[in-house]
Amino acid sequence: MTVLSNPRHPLVVAAYRDARALYGDHLIEGRPALAHSASVAAALVRHVPDASAELAAAALLHDLPEFAPAGVDAKAFLSGRYGEETAHVVLALAGEHQALDQPDPPIETGDYPVLLLSTVDKAVAFASNIRRAEQTGDAPAYFAAKTALIGLLDYFRRYHQAGLDLLPVSLTDEYGQVIAKVDAALAEHGNRDTRPLDAVADASAAVRG
Repeated sequence: MTVLSNPRHPLVVAAYRDARALYGDHLIEGRPALAHSASVAAALVRHVPDASAELAAAALLHDLPEFAPAGVDAKAFLSGRYGEETAHVVLALAGEHQALDQPDPPIETGDYPVLLLSTVDKAVAFASNIRRAEQTGDAPAYFAAKTALIGLLDYFRRYHQAGLDLLPVSLTDEYGQVIAKVDAALAEHGNRDTRPLDAVADASAAVRG
């Protein structure tokens, strides 16, 4: 049993309701923002079955600072309805997201709930990207076009390394595997562009028939 199991904890029920109302039609990687947040919450309790209701609520509401309608004070809203723990984790993740625009985003490991939920969020986002890439039929080309993601891959690798001795092994393994899949797709795409010229010519001739 987890806090997502029926009957759900009242904080979780409220978080689903508020996320649905406040996220509106916003999308994350082509999916409704609520679907992404629900996936993060599900992954959280899969890796940490005894995760608290406050942390599960933070998982469901972690994109609130970005998507809340104008006039909603995210900190006051979260603190008043869900308590300080949920508010702290959500706002810390929002700060991490904003820091990705910096040349060298910092990686903080001293706040376990933040490190845990942030890693879950990253693993879910990578997995979602991989599914979309596979649906295109050309995963290497899909990832090669994701220039922002490519620019942050070293950061994501370092974030994975930072959590290795701190987080559940199941989570760090999953996160490492999805990063490796993206690296492999990019390597495959790079190999396409570095084939010997005669091999490229032979392939072109074959296409022309």
